[in-house]
Amino acid sequence: MIRVMVVDDHPVASAGVVEALVKTGDIEVVGVAAALAEVEAMIATTCPDVILCDVQLGPERALDLPRKLQPPAPPVVFFTGYDYPSYVRAAMDAGAAGYLLKTAPLAEIVAAIRWVATGGSAYATRDLRGARAAPRMPSAREREVMALVAAGRTNAEIGATLGLSERTVESHLRRLFGRYGVESRLELTTFAMRLGWLDLSSG
Repeated sequence: MIRVMVVDDHPVASAGVVEALVKTGDIEVVGVAAALAEVEAMIATTCPDVILCDVQLGPERALDLPRKLQPPAPPVVFFTGYDYPSYVRAAMDAGAAGYLLKTAPLAEIVAAIRWVATGGSAYATRDLRGARAAPRMPSAREREVMALVAAGRTNAEIGATLGLSERTVESHLRRLFGRYGVESRLELTTFAMRLGWLDLSSG
């Protein structure tokens, strides 16, 4: 049996995944976590062979999970609705064993889990091609700055919100402008939204 741990903060979604995996007959779901803070302890108690993890867990982004786990750690396969090449690149850079979309057929998801459990990796060829050309995703702090820029905050307001000096905010913005080849705050916001780095729907 392949022991799988699911990390997903949507109970309905995770319940559906668990039910589908269990029906395969050779996959056992040994635990379901809803937050990154639960993962290490659950690994210790359940000893999974593969971790199937959503990319976004509430306000937390899980893309750094593979590099944060204490070795020896089970391989992580991201299972997400975020179909963005830069996310795939970030998953690869962090050492994830695979990247699957939640719209993928069940047979593809099961095959990926089985393959990863044997030491393989599960990235679609299309995703690999896109990831190589994708821009590097900004850090968590840079995304915070970008979100406040998108909300129309001044550098002073951003600094006050994040506990940074105005000069530090300016430095962040200079680096972001240079890295992504944009020349204005509006261009930076538009670029970030197009690549799925910002979600303004939550306010």
